[in-house]
Amino acid sequence: SDNEDDDNDQHAAIPAKLQLTVPFTAQAPTANWDELHNEACEEASLIMANAYFNDISSLPPATVEKEITKLTKYQQDNYGYYLSITTSETARMAEEVYGMKTEIVKFNEQTIKQALADNKLIVYPAMGQMLGNPNFTGEGPIYHMLVITGYDGSNYITNDPGTRKGLNYKYSYDTLEAAAGNWVHSAHAVDTSYKRIIIISK
Repeated sequence: SDNEDDDNDQHAAIPAKLQLTVPFTAQAPTANWDELHNEACEEASLIMANAYFNDISSLPPATVEKEITKLTKYQQDNYGYYLSITTSETARMAEEVYGMKTEIVKFNEQTIKQALADNKLIVYPAMGQMLGNPNFTGEGPIYHMLVITGYDGSNYITNDPGTRKGLNYKYSYDTLEAAAGNWVHSAHAVDTSYKRIIIISK
């Protein structure tokens, strides 16, 4: 009808299921799981998002290593640390290093689906051990980030850099909602009461 709000016009319809084709990399592309690469999920997530928006179809390990080095240097120079960074620090890095647009919003199923329908990606920070991914080493990372690339009837589809088997890895809606959280430097822990995601667009 003609009476709809104007802002509806800017959004694509939300289909029942959707998946964007986003190139995948593990956060340790050469399987070197040292301290840096064990914590390189933020970098890997942004590298995948940047590749998607620049039509880069594959991410060879050498390229990823170069990008991880660039991003860790940015963090060291700007934040003074680089192993784990917060949601807002990750968003700032996406903007300043890759020129991507970011928006930090509350975790919400409709918001996520709408963003994907609008051809945007979701970088999702979480308490990694609550994700229950059987491919993680041990209990998994305390703090983790991944890219939500789509959804179906009951799951989010993700590119999860925490495992070699992370391409199109599915997590239930409930799992991602429960695990969502933000890194707290002072506590060296994840605050799962702070459930925010980063919507990334070009």
